[in-house]
Amino acid sequence: MWPGSRGRTVADLAASDPRIAWWAPQPVDRSRDEVRLDRFPAAAAQVLAGQIGPLANLRSAPGCGCAVDTDSPWIELRLSRLRHHQMVAQSVALEIEQGGRRWSVDSGDLREREGDVVIRLPTGLERGGALGTVWCWLPPISTCAVAGLTLAEGAAVGPARLPEPRLLALGDSLVQGFSCASPLHTWAHRLWRRTGLAAWNLGVGGIRIEPEVFRWALESRTWDIVVIGLGSNHAWRASDVETAADQA
Repeated sequence: MWPGSRGRTVADLAASDPRIAWWAPQPVDRSRDEVRLDRFPAAAAQVLAGQIGPLANLRSAPGCGCAVDTDSPWIELRLSRLRHHQMVAQSVALEIEQGGRRWSVDSGDLREREGDVVIRLPTGLERGGALGTVWCWLPPISTCAVAGLTLAEGAAVGPARLPEPRLLALGDSLVQGFSCASPLHTWAHRLWRRTGLAAWNLGVGGIRIEPEVFRWALESRTWDIVVIGLGSNHAWRASDVETAADQA
């Protein structure tokens, strides 16, 4: 517990605040005014050079977010550079864990809001009561950075303890969650909650299976489960289909 975290606290937590725990496959740079949660190393963009759709989806952050332990009855997620790339409803969402229970709330469709956006969502927690872990999840398709969090004045706050990643989901838009409005609805996230194995979502809409895009993740740790999800869409040529199994 951080000193004074059960007394009055500063309501605004900057992206650099150590009380925010970040969940993303790539290291998070806390030195900036805003945090962009990256799933892939910079070299992945070089592999996909010229593939406009996959490059845009490479920069999205499905399965990425942040978490705090708090008793705040609401949380504001402060986003910057929110940008929408597809005609698909998009939202952010909270998941709250307390005393063995879990519940969630999402923001509703954000497509008519861009740039700097502040989204306040209720947590269902009571100030002065037991702390809960509040996860803030980013949109599956749209891109954004996170400028920080705002909590109710006087709320307790401390860094959440993050689990070890144990499930790796690779593939295209089926994995990324193209048809999902809420980040809670991607099948990688649902599989996490069903199995209890914390997941990295490395789905990239429109990608053909490119082993060099995913190799770093496969070599980064020993995984309990690796799942590959593939569709076929307008980005695929007949020759891509013929080689997909060998590439996978």
